[in-house]
Amino acid sequence: MTESFKNELIKAGVDYKGAVARFIGSEEIYEQFLYRFTCDKNLSQLEECLAKGDIETAFKRAHTLKGLSGNYGFNKMLEATIPVVEILRKGTAGGIEKPLQELKKVNNLICDIINKYKNMETPG
Repeated sequence: MTESFKNELIKAGVDYKGAVARFIGSEEIYEQFLYRFTCDKNLSQLEECLAKGDIETAFKRAHTLKGLSGNYGFNKMLEATIPVVEILRKGTAGGIEKPLQELKKVNNLICDIINKYKNMETPG
């Protein structure tokens, strides 16, 4: 992993050192999992569930994102996920629009950074 990749992640609120420690201290393994994260469907499934009014499954998707955020060291994303989870935990989606937009914003920022470096390493 390049220093610029690490620095961009850290600037986006990623606890890089803590996350690498959770990935058995391996930057390589962490980097591989970061690239997989960009394909994660939990956020899109969360939105689909909300559109259908399926609050229970939306809660599960949000809770999964919360766990992923913590494991990956995505601290700003974790902070953005908590209000979404807590709203849905109450069995409602009332007031979720603003927290959901913040979650999407942080998710997009992280995915954009990861994809930038993923594309640099992909030949062709």
